Parts: sequence; C-alpha cells; structure tokens
Amino acid sequence: MYGQKYGEVTDSKDKYETGVVKLTETGEVVAKLEDELKIFAVEVEKKKKTADEKAEIVGGEKVKVEAENAIAEEEAGKCALIKENVEAQMSSVQRDLD
Repeated sequence: MYGQKYGEVTDSKDKYETGVVKLTETGEVVAKLEDELKIFAVEVEKKKKTADEKAEIVGGEKVKVEAENAIAEEEAGKCALIKENVEAQMSSVQRDLD
C-alpha cells in the first residue's frame, strides 16, 4: 500500500513539475510575443502617422484639382459659346458669298 501511494504521489509530482515547466515556457513565449507586439505597435504608429500626413497632402491636392477643374469647365463653356458664335458668323458669311 505504501508503494502504491508512493507511486501515485511520484506520478502527481511528475505531472506537477511538467505543468510548471510548460507554464514557465508559455510565460517566456508570451513575454517574447509582448515585446514583439510593442515593437510592431511603434512601427504601426509611425506608418499611420505617415499615412495620415500623405492623406492630408492628397486632400489638399484634391481641392486644388477640383478648383482647377471648375475653372477649366468654365473656360470650356466660354469656348463652346465662342465656337457657336463663330459658326453662326461663318454660316452667315457663307450665305452672303453664295
């Protein structure tokens, strides 16, 4: 009976020691992952800042392009009106020549 109890206690002790080793290893892995996560978080923050700055620049350029596009559309409208006037005058002159 003593031998049986001794075997059970020894088996339990071995399982406990194995569990402690696994927990220690897992703790080390988690600590390493936390360190890597901190590094990645810094890198992500830098990239986010850069992306935000570029987005701001792009937004400003978009406003400029939209303003220039509005001016170009206005000029296109003026050109179309001039074209109509010229065509009308050309038609009138052609009739006079015929």
